Amino acid sequence: MNKRIIALIVLILMAGASVGTMLFLKGQKQKEDQKVQEEINDNVLFDFDPYSPTQIVFTKNGESYTCKLDGEKWVLESGEFPVDQTYCQLICTYCSNLTAVENYGEITDEKLKMYGLDSPDTVEITEPNGTHTINVGNESPTGEYYYATVDGKKNVYALELMRGSVLKLDRLLIKNKELLPYTLYDLKEVTTYKDGKVLCDLTFDESDSMWKLPADYSQVTLDQTEVTATFNNIVRLEAEEMMDEKLDDLSKYGFDDPVGEAVVKGLDGSERHLLVSTNENDPNYCYVLVDGEQVEMYYSSDLGFTQKTPYDYIVQNYNTESYYNISGFSFKFRGSDDKCTLDTDTMECTYNGKDVDLGPSEVYLALTNFYNSFTILKLTGMDTEAKPELKDPELSTELTLKEGGSIKIDLVKGEGTEYYVFRDGKYIGAYVDESMLTGRNAVSEFYTKFIKLAGI
Repeated sequence: MNKRIIALIVLILMAGASVGTMLFLKGQKQKEDQKVQEEINDNVLFDFDPYSPTQIVFTKNGESYTCKLDGEKWVLESGEFPVDQTYCQLICTYCSNLTAVENYGEITDEKLKMYGLDSPDTVEITEPNGTHTINVGNESPTGEYYYATVDGKKNVYALELMRGSVLKLDRLLIKNKELLPYTLYDLKEVTTYKDGKVLCDLTFDESDSMWKLPADYSQVTLDQTEVTATFNNIVRLEAEEMMDEKLDDLSKYGFDDPVGEAVVKGLDGSERHLLVSTNENDPNYCYVLVDGEQVEMYYSSDLGFTQKTPYDYIVQNYNTESYYNISGFSFKFRGSDDKCTLDTDTMECTYNGKDVDLGPSEVYLALTNFYNSFTILKLTGMDTEAKPELKDPELSTELTLKEGGSIKIDLVKGEGTEYYVFRDGKYIGAYVDESMLTGRNAVSEFYTKFIKLAGI
């Protein structure tokens, strides 16, 4: 969140915490002379209901922005850009009980020039009882205060440095800082790119209220929870800092060689284009170019979605079939050519023609672990562009279903340690790693344990 917006929140909290102290001081001051009391009262610059304003005008040297309350939403009168709702309400809340720390006597032309109040930053807040106007000038030489005047009051006042700084005109503070103009329920499509090619494309199907990947990924299951969690985060993001507007030179922030790119589309047909680059000075943050113009800064981790692949959104444990739903299976792996019949209701099992007693818990557990090791596939990546042939599979199994039919799974050696996954003779677009086949907690280990315990 922007530092000056944080400052506004802190100031409002401080003001609330100090009410008791102010009441005590007021009671004490009543015992002092009337002149001192009047000076204290005069330092109370504003007192109005913070939720009553309907208009805020920010002005500086001819630059002016008028924000109006339209129903429950603040809008810019010119319509040039969306307005930061939080900032507008914080300004109203902050100014509603604004108090100066000191005054410098009556306003004169000399003082206005000396304190930079002849060309001030002006904030006008209009509510049913009238318009409240404050003019903020220069910072004091000691760096402790900002000088200010208020319409309807005769003196020049001093505001604490932080209190004055949040009233200085900053167009980028008024601007909406949300990364996306959508809620989770307004999203239609999120597409990410790498080197000009589509990295991941997720589309919301309104007919069944489900997110979907392209047809190439139809053999895997999309994790709807993962998609929703990711998108629920990105629609809530707000810039930590607003930077350049109307950027002409992409190389200034590294957008000529971005690390991430995304196009987010809404159900209303609108879209937002994002480019992400690394902040070389602080890798915890990154720069985002919104729609080719506005540069904003975010936490790098929050923009990680621009580098996600379909693999990051799928159910990575590929469940073939529960052994409660099968009547048997064949298993071919590195010289083994086994057949098993199984009835989980009667606990009867025959393996390679030999009856296996599933009564002992260690035998039953060994069979379960062995079966799961080759039917629950831990997918380690996806490659829908690969065109592997179903030839000389390293592992092949066929599950016979109780209700009829069968499911066949084959693992075919790919590049390096990858093994392509085929289901019923068709490549599913994903692969597993060799660690699934050999090594600790792998197919080979569970197979050996079962064969030994079953006495086969």
